[in-house]
Amino acid sequence: MPSNITIGPATEADLPSIKPLLLELMDAMEDTEGFDLEQAFENCCTMMEDPAHYLLVAKDKDKVIGFMNFMTRKTILHPGLSGLIDELVVSSSHRGLGIGKNLLLAAIEKCRELGCCEVEVSTGKGNTRAREFYQRCGFEEDAVLLEFNFEE
Repeated sequence: MPSNITIGPATEADLPSIKPLLLELMDAMEDTEGFDLEQAFENCCTMMEDPAHYLLVAKDKDKVIGFMNFMTRKTILHPGLSGLIDELVVSSSHRGLGIGKNLLLAAIEKCRELGCCEVEVSTGKGNTRAREFYQRCGFEEDAVLLEFNFEE
C-alpha cells in the first residue's frame, strides 16, 4: 500500500465522500433491486452513532478512496464477541494497491482488540471476486447464509 494512504475511523466530514463509493459497491452487487443510495448513506450516518458498528476509511491525503463497515455482536455459541464485515469497497482508481487488504487487516485488528473470537464476512454468492479476495486473506467458506426478504 502506498505510504501516503492512511486508514482510520470515519468522521462526519468523510461521509459525503462515501456516496460515490456506495455507487461503486452497487456495481459489484448481483441484485440491486431495492438499493437506495440515499437510504444507504443515511444508514452510514446512523451506524456511526452506534457503538457496535465501525466504519473505517482509507484516505489518499484527505480524499476518501475506500471504506469498510463492520460490527461486533454477542452470539449464544461463542465465548466472546463475533465480528461481522458487511461492506468493503475501494475506488476503482485505487484497486490493486493493497488498500482493501489493509482495511480488512485494520478491521480484524480492531475485532481482536475488542475481544472477538472470530470475524465473519458476508458477501453475495455470485460475487466471486470478493469471495476470492477474502479467501486470499485467510477466510474460509464455512457456513451458508440464508435470507428471507420482505416484499415491499
